Amino acid sequence: MNHVIVHVDGPTRSAIAQSAFLKNEFAAFEAGTVVIEDGGGWSGLYIDGEQTYIEIFGPLPDDASGGAAGVCLGVDQAGGLEDACTALQESGHMPSPDLVKRQFDGQEIPWFRYVDLVDSGASFTSCIMEYDKDFLRLSRPGMNAGQDGISRKQYNAARFRPERYLKDISEVTLALAPLDLALFGSQLAALGYVETSAGGARTFCGQELKFHLVQSYASVCGVIALKLNLLKKKEGEKIYCFGAGSALHFDAEFSATWTFGPASA
Repeated sequence: MNHVIVHVDGPTRSAIAQSAFLKNEFAAFEAGTVVIEDGGGWSGLYIDGEQTYIEIFGPLPDDASGGAAGVCLGVDQAGGLEDACTALQESGHMPSPDLVKRQFDGQEIPWFRYVDLVDSGASFTSCIMEYDKDFLRLSRPGMNAGQDGISRKQYNAARFRPERYLKDISEVTLALAPLDLALFGSQLAALGYVETSAGGARTFCGQELKFHLVQSYASVCGVIALKLNLLKKKEGEKIYCFGAGSALHFDAEFSATWTFGPASA
């Protein structure tokens, strides 16, 4: 996992953006704007762990309730993207890598290469990405790639807050349309995830991450839950609600579940 993209309704986004707990205690938190090549870009809320992060947006123009989602997988070594492409090609998928450049100080520098997995437009997108080996050197003075390239941990190091709660995303539950569910499931299998079934969900297990895939219906779609590993036990309050569309539940000593959608709160 590199990061997940979650679109929520407007009031929920506002509640997340204004949460003192999220901003000051839970994890590194930033309301940021990214400018890429040719003047493109986006603005979102960023919640960073050690190797993974959560990117939160308001609803898309044609979906006032939110529900759109994205999953970005990542590699930790230079050449890992090509290895992933080979695995996908052997299973019948034919990904084509592309490069994204980011603007810094009026210049465009290579940021990451990626391949699309599922791209259903407004509803669900997924990809695999590999950071350009020179990105840290060019964008963050004093930081350089490791011998094997830029790892997710190195990329997150500038913002990660080890004294706070969030460590990383460990499980993602997605409600997808039938065609997206089938395609993403087959791609995860090609990348080495092992499939199991439980409670009507298709579960795909990797070394650090699990995906639970269920079929979407009505307003239940996109990312509906994230299981999070924590760095320390949460004392006191165990449930934090953000509007009517999201809630963070501290489950046990070192885990929490963040839910999204109309049933969250």
